[in-house]
Amino acid sequence: MLCDANAAEVALDRRRLRQYRRGVELQSALTLFLTGNPELEAAHFELYPERGEENIPLSVTLLYPFAPPDEVEQHLPAPREFFAVRPPLEFSLVRLAEFPGAGIYAVPEPDDELRATMRALWARFPEYPPYGRPGTDPPPHASLGRFASDPDPDTLVARAEQRVGPLLPASFDVRGATLMEMHEPDRWHVRTAFPFAK
Repeated sequence: MLCDANAAEVALDRRRLRQYRRGVELQSALTLFLTGNPELEAAHFELYPERGEENIPLSVTLLYPFAPPDEVEQHLPAPREFFAVRPPLEFSLVRLAEFPGAGIYAVPEPDDELRATMRALWARFPEYPPYGRPGTDPPPHASLGRFASDPDPDTLVARAEQRVGPLLPASFDVRGATLMEMHEPDRWHVRTAFPFAK
């Protein structure tokens, strides 16, 4: 296990060095799009307008960062196989929570299957630790706003409670994962989708 962790850290350092040399840090991510609730989707973009500019919908991130866009093609078979044997995920966004000093998010519950999927994905791709931090276990979350980018960070929590609180719980039946990638800094598009087992 220690060797795997060391190998993952070395691979991460090599990727960072390549990105530094290129001067651009283009990334990709495996995520779950949360669709079918237009009012909640609209609230997400109101509270987190930079997500609209970046083309990132209301979602739960499974693995970020994933392979750099110029390396994604060689990795596509592995996530396709990974997701093809996993059942659809059913959960509800039930309440708001805060990453202190960072941002606000909606909490999915039940989260057992979602967490199991995320952890299995991280184990499958140890060279891409979640959020670039080996050994971490971040909770599943649907980001709704970031203090650093909000024009009025002191009121973000209150505004989210007022705007999103009445829309919760919101149920989702997610039948596939999506691979998104940057095509230029802070601009994303869908590369492909991976259906779950039927």
